Formats: sequence, structure tokens, C-alpha cells
Amino acid sequence: MSPPWTRPDDLSCRAHARVHLTQAVLPLKAAIAPHGASDWLKRAVVYASRVAVLLGIYYLAAKLGLAFRFQNSQISVVWPANAVLLAALLLTPRSRWWVVFATTAFAHLAAMSPTTPAWRLVWQIAGNSLFMSAAAVLLRRYAGLPLHFESRRQVFIYAAISLGVPAVFALAMPAFVRPLLGLEPMYSPGAALLRTALSNVIAMLLVAPVLLVWWGQGNLLQVRQLTRRRVVEAVAIMLSLLVVGLVAFGSAPEFAHFPGLLLWFFPPLVWAAVRLGPGGAATSVFVVALLSTLGTARQLGPFVLASEAEQVLSLQLFWIAIGPPILLLAAVIREREQVEDALHEQRKQLAHVTRVATAGELSGAIAHELRQPLTSILANAQAALHLLNRDRVDLAEVREILEDITRDDQAAANVLGRLRLFVKDGTSRFEPLAVDAVVRDALALSKSTVDLSGVEVQTSIDGGLPRVFGDPVQLLQVMVNLVVNGCESMHLTPRPARRLDLHVAPLDHEHVEVLVSDRGVGLPNGGEDRVFDPFFTTKEHGLGLGLAIGRSIVTAHGGRLWGENNTTQGATFHLVLPTHQANGRHATADRHH
Repeated sequence: MSPPWTRPDDLSCRAHARVHLTQAVLPLKAAIAPHGASDWLKRAVVYASRVAVLLGIYYLAAKLGLAFRFQNSQISVVWPANAVLLAALLLTPRSRWWVVFATTAFAHLAAMSPTTPAWRLVWQIAGNSLFMSAAAVLLRRYAGLPLHFESRRQVFIYAAISLGVPAVFALAMPAFVRPLLGLEPMYSPGAALLRTALSNVIAMLLVAPVLLVWWGQGNLLQVRQLTRRRVVEAVAIMLSLLVVGLVAFGSAPEFAHFPGLLLWFFPPLVWAAVRLGPGGAATSVFVVALLSTLGTARQLGPFVLASEAEQVLSLQLFWIAIGPPILLLAAVIREREQVEDALHEQRKQLAHVTRVATAGELSGAIAHELRQPLTSILANAQAALHLLNRDRVDLAEVREILEDITRDDQAAANVLGRLRLFVKDGTSRFEPLAVDAVVRDALALSKSTVDLSGVEVQTSIDGGLPRVFGDPVQLLQVMVNLVVNGCESMHLTPRPARRLDLHVAPLDHEHVEVLVSDRGVGLPNGGEDRVFDPFFTTKEHGLGLGLAIGRSIVTAHGGRLWGENNTTQGATFHLVLPTHQANGRHATADRHH
């Protein structure tokens, strides 16, 4: 029933509105439903495929662990299935961990049930799940996600958890508890504890990092983006490891008496850590572990002279000795690269701010330079209008006027284009450059300043100059700063004596030198290098950053920039840049390409 205060006409209006609303919503639901069902189906397929991949990888890892067991014991040399479980937990939101546990439990049953009692299966599944969830929680809290091993902090925390948590976990597993109770007399409790702990330590140190850096960060998709040089390096590293592995673990048994062969693994491992980062380092260590395992299983290599238990222990300690240090080296290198990238970005932003400030200082002179072509355009346009008002129009004269307007417009556009190029902000773009073109662009951009200063510019550019390798905007900034500083330093010099000399010539086979010489006040006596200190300036309204940033730019290009006083008057600045071939070997240029 409706409330007593509701009128019948209100009820009819509301019912009528509900009918219209239903008629409007039903087509909308019909239009949305197919798309919603399709999106849901796509998500379900993706979700199911991920579950299937986890199921397959865990099953294969468990089977591989069974293949590396101690004689007939349940203790494996390495249990990679726990590494798969840990990686899956770290890459999955905690709200969906139950899916990971259910999937890995089913895979564990499928891999172990033919040979393992039911009570032991339940114990293993519960223990592994509890152990790896504890490790995942600790890593999430203290190491942070994503776990990319690109910092020393992450590597240290991961190594500490990988060494500590398995030792605690081993105390609750049947492989230790049953010998402790005398139910499995094959091993002493101490030996069982050590073997169980090391089995999981190795899995966490060697297998899990490979899964995390490749599976977690999408590096498999980024392989296609690697440069040819990186691919060649990666192939060379793997071939080097394979050659050393074949010599140390695949040759005649006599090589077992030469344990020093193991040291030959370190050069390619260090190479991988330095050049390929954490992903290459983790993969290379995993390859070494695989080669040493296969060789020892065939009774080849430095570890076969001892008993079987000592062989396995020696292998495990060898893996622990090479894994964390190589990962740590890769993290140190990556941290250094990140710091260099941050400094490069800050230097680029500061250089852009300085260019904008320089453009502001040049604005008056640039306005003067633009006034002439704009005035000429206006005058020619007025003349053309006057001609068109005549009864008989001289088309040849109008065409000549239009050509003058086009030429003046192009001159004004060139001024604005050079200014836009000078102040634009963007990523560094290293490319082969002609130094003489950079010098001419700098003179064109600073032409108005040169004219207003009453300075005569003399240029001397040798022919056949080799190209340099650098960023055109940054080198243009350096040259404009040197030209403008030279002009401003001659404000006290009599106008007839104001001259700026620019000389460009090869310094040797691998360097090109640009000399900018003025006849101004010169540099501070005994402190010529102080002008390159940040915020040091001799100008009344100067920032004191132009030369400091200029030197940092030149240094980043593998060159040098310095100044010295002339014997008579003024100063000369030397800009030395490596040629394209020489800078191809420069570390900075190589990293950005």
C-alpha cells in the first residue's frame, strides 16, 4: 500500500516515469552486456592461462627437485619448487594468494603423490606454504616491491632472508623432525637440518631471482628492444660460461685435480653483472649452477674427489659463494647508473634554465634583429597595395615585391627558429655533428648581440674537419655562451679595437679545438679557473652559471673547456671535443646509445 499522504495522480506519474526509465535502461543494458561479457571472458582466459603456467612450472620444478635428491632420501640438493612459489607470491596481490596456494598444492600432489605418503604430502604442502608466505611477507615489508635487485639494500635484505628463513623452516619439516625422533636413522639430525636448510637457501638465491627479474619485470618482452651490441655481449658471455663449464665439468676426470678452473667462471660473471645488470647476473649464476650440477652428476669436475655428501655440500657452498656477490656487484653498477642518469637529468634541466635565461638576456637584441625584416615586410606590403590601386598594374613589380616579402619573412622565421631550437627542452640526442655548423649557428643566434656591441667577428675554420659526436642543442649553448661572454667582456674596450676571433682546427687525430679569443678585460689574475665555479660572475646581473654548465656539458661529451689570459689583452677560451670515432669509445656516449 502507498502511504496515506500520497495522491493518486502522484502514483500515476511515478509509475509512468518508471516505465520510461525502464524503456531507456533496457537498450543500454543490451548494448553493454555483450561488451561486458566479452571483457569478462578475456579476463577469465588470461587468469586461467596464468594459473596453468604456474601449475606447469611448479610441477616441472618439483620433478627437477626429485631428480636431485640424496640417494633415496626426501632431501633434495635444491628444491626449485619453493622458488617458484615464492616468486608467484611476490608477483601476486595478497588478496589472491589463495589461488597460488591452491594451484601449487595441486601441482605438488601431482608431482609427489606416486612416491610420497599422504601424511608427508600434507606436511610438505602446509610447511612450504607457511614458509614461503612468511618469506614473501618479510621481503615485501623490508626489501620492497618490485623486487628488481637494482639496489644494494634489496640484495642485502634478500640474501639475509634467504639464509635465515630456511634455517627456521627446516626445524619444522619432516626431513629434520623424523631423524630427530629416530624414525629415519639414515641421517643425523644435524646433517638433515643442514641439508634441508641449504636446499631451500639455494632455491631462493639461485632460482627465485631469475624468475623475479625475467617473469616479474616483463624483461622477456624487452629482449626485442636490446641493441645488437648488447645481444652480441649476452651471447659472448653465455658462450664463455659454456666453454668454461665444459672444461671444468665436462672434460676428462683428470681435471678434478684442478679446482682453480672454477676461478675462470668469474670473468664472464663479472662481465654479465657490469654490462647486463641484475637480469644478466642472475641468469649467468643460474647457468653456472646448472653446468656444475650436470658435471658433478656425471662424476666430472672438481667436486667428485670427495664423498657424495661432501660433493653436494661443496656444490651448495660454491653456489652460495658466487650468487650473492655477483648480484651485489650488478646492484652497485645499476645504482651508479641510476645516479649518473639522475645527475644527467638535473644537468639537462639546469642547462635548459640557463638557455632560457640567456634567451631573456638576448631578447632586446633579437627584437632589434626582427625589427628590420618586419619593417621591410610592412613597407613592401603597403607598396604592393598602392600598386594594386592603379588602373594598370605592373605584375613584374608586384612579383618583385612579393619575392622581397618572402625573403624577409624567411629571415624572420630563421631568427625565431634558431631561438626556438636554443630554448627547447627535451631528451639528449647524441649524433655526429659538424663543428663548423655549430659555430655558424651560434654566430647567427648571437648576431644581434654582436652588432649592438660593435664587435667585429673574425672566423677561421679549417677545411675537412672531422665530425664530433654530441648533442647539437647543448653544444650550441656552449658556443653561444662563449660568443656572448666575449662580446660583453669588451664593453670597456674602444669600439675600433673590439674584435672576436674564432678559430676551428683539428688538434690531433682524435680531437677538434675551437678557440674563442676576445680583447676584453680578461680573466682574474691567478684565478682563471674560478670563472667556471658555479655562481661566480663578473657581470652586474649575471647568474654565474653559464660557464659552469658549459664545462659540465663539454665534460659529458668527453671534451675539455678552459680559459687563459692573452699576453696582450683579453682572454682565450679553448673548447676541445673528441671526434666521432674517438667518442664512440667514450663511456657516456655508449651508455646513451
